Amino acid sequence: MIPALLGATADAPAVAPVITVRMSECAVAGGETLLRCVGLGSCIAITIFAPGQQLAALAHCMLPERDGGEGGPGKFVDTAVPYLLTVLRESGASEPFAATLVGAASMFAGLGAGFVRDIAEDNLATARAMLAQSAVPIRSEDTGGHIGRSVLVDPATQRVIVHTIRDGDRCL
Repeated sequence: MIPALLGATADAPAVAPVITVRMSECAVAGGETLLRCVGLGSCIAITIFAPGQQLAALAHCMLPERDGGEGGPGKFVDTAVPYLLTVLRESGASEPFAATLVGAASMFAGLGAGFVRDIAEDNLATARAMLAQSAVPIRSEDTGGHIGRSVLVDPATQRVIVHTIRDGDRCL
């Protein structure tokens, strides 16, 4: 992987602390602490920024809706968005907020819709709807397609770096 996903950006030292947000998890960070999700396929990484306080909250969601399923708020898009807003506010953040979405790739290209539900498409649609319902504008997206991604979030600069094996790095 590139140095950025290991913890370095143009504006943050290589020794900056990095919180890896694993599948179904959420985290909030500020200052020099970076947030990262590695290996997003059909999962979606939802980042909500509080630019005025240089804070960011990140969720690595597997499924669009809880629907009685078990797991913490980060597992489901419909519980992750309100949870991220709550932890940001509890950390001292205030509006305006802004979001980025990364992931939601259809990893089973070629399989008919009758054979497998497109979780990625459902994750993306639910994320957009939940953010709209919460009045949080989506600042940028790198979603869809058929290739996995990793993402690094810098709360201080509001920079989001997306890495794919095929295309390398891209700053949103």
